[in-house]
Amino acid sequence: MSRHLTRLLKSLHVLGLRNGSLIFAHYLIYRLLKSRKNTIKQVRLRTLPGKIWLRPGLSDWIVMERIFFDQEYDPIAVAHDARMDELRERILSEGKQPLIIDCGANIGLSAIWLSQRFAGSKVIAIEPEPANFELLKLNAGNFPNIVPVCAAISDRTHLVSLSNRNGSPWSWETEESETGTLQTVTIKQIRDSYRGSVLLVVKVDIEGFETSLFRNDVTWTEDVPLLIFEMHDWLNPWSGSGHAFFSSLTKSRRDYLVQGENVFSYAHREMETQSRT
Repeated sequence: MSRHLTRLLKSLHVLGLRNGSLIFAHYLIYRLLKSRKNTIKQVRLRTLPGKIWLRPGLSDWIVMERIFFDQEYDPIAVAHDARMDELRERILSEGKQPLIIDCGANIGLSAIWLSQRFAGSKVIAIEPEPANFELLKLNAGNFPNIVPVCAAISDRTHLVSLSNRNGSPWSWETEESETGTLQTVTIKQIRDSYRGSVLLVVKVDIEGFETSLFRNDVTWTEDVPLLIFEMHDWLNPWSGSGHAFFSSLTKSRRDYLVQGENVFSYAHREMETQSRT
């Protein structure tokens, strides 16, 4: 009961009395009625210019809560945040566009946050699961700088299949398979598609498949000023999820900050270059 009360208070604070009460009622009803769990509703947040689409009875609510209520992606350290703003403004002043790649975009809420935080950026939102991707497309419709891509991210092009151990929309896992029906894309392919852009942020939350993303060519990580990632050693014990990240990133100096389930990794080279200009 205390968990639901906390969520109600958060809803009222962020959504307002009327909208917060209504959408929280949907959350409770749809979580209790299994036949309504996949019902899609629109929600208006005070901090966003347009509405967002989600399934209140599923994990979409928790994703919204973490990003927009608990502010898990919000800046942690003023100095790092200010330097990212300077870097974004420098890219724009050079007539280029900051490029953000959201790997594991789910229904697009993280892509929306990134698009608002780094105004003027192009956000490539990659999501492999079809139902999540349909909601991602709906949500991207109100934010023209978000480009939805139905694919999985990897270090090379190949086929994959999807599985889900607990049924939650945020828990889809990717596995390489010769009989898979889904194609992968690479960071290099995305960068090559947007040659007039400069890579600014890469967010990685891909439920354990990061061991494949960081398996071979990881030279692109040296050019990413900010890499946001979530480790999944708890989900796949002895898979080396965390090792995949850190063994790739420690080739050059970076700062690491932790907030919620996310690690924020800032590249010294990009930041030091900015400070000398």
